[in-house]
Formats: sequence, C-alpha cells, structure tokens
Amino acid sequence: MCSPGATFTLLVVDDHAGVRQTVMALVSTEFPHFRLLEAECAEDALTLCETEQPDLIVLDITLPGMDGFEATRRIKAAWPRIVIVMHSSSDMPVYRDASLAAGAAAFVGKGRNSRTLLPIIAGLLPAGSAPASP
Repeated sequence: MCSPGATFTLLVVDDHAGVRQTVMALVSTEFPHFRLLEAECAEDALTLCETEQPDLIVLDITLPGMDGFEATRRIKAAWPRIVIVMHSSSDMPVYRDASLAAGAAAFVGKGRNSRTLLPIIAGLLPAGSAPASP
C-alpha cells in the first residue's frame, strides 16, 4: 500500500453525508496523517479510484445506482491493491458473506463503527503506518 511516512489515502463512500462525516471524523482522530476523500455514489468512487488511487475504501453496500457489491467487484478488478471495508446498517451474516465474496477485506456494521472500524483499519495498514498504541 504505502510506505511509512507516505501519505495514506482513505475514501469513504456513502450516500448519507452524515455517515461520511462521522466515519471521516472517527478516522481523522485516530489517523490524523490520512488524506481523506469522500463520495456519495459508486460511480464517483470509481472516478476517484482512477484519479486519486486511494489505499483503502470504506464502502456502503446500499448506494444509489450501482450497489457496493458491484462497485467492490469493479474496483478489485481494476485496482487489486485497493483494500475495501464494506459497511451497512444491516449487520447480517448474508451481507458479511456477500461483501467478502465480492472482494472486500472486511465488513463492519454501521452501528459498530466506533468500536470496530478503527481496529479493522489499523489491522489492514502496512507495517509502520498505524499510530503507536498509547
């Protein structure tokens, strides 16, 4: 992904601005060195993948137009190095399984973002990119 000291780019894709802002606030608190991008639909996410080459994407499943599963398949086909964490308000095993089958590295229920998302992101970072534990 990126080497220590390099800029790590995270893209948050959700059709609800409040969810995007919440995720970005959580991430910026724990990882202040990240460059954060946002998109409200899968089509915009694909464009940002082309132009900005994010390292990691937090991607909602339910989006207008193309859903997160299809977006994940397309992103992984075109940019296999991009890591995707799917998230949904429906924290059901069927969504978790479908997310992983589409190529996501992990699935997080939106209700568990504050407890689960940051450790998952930290675990997906290359060595030396995560902040030291206090």
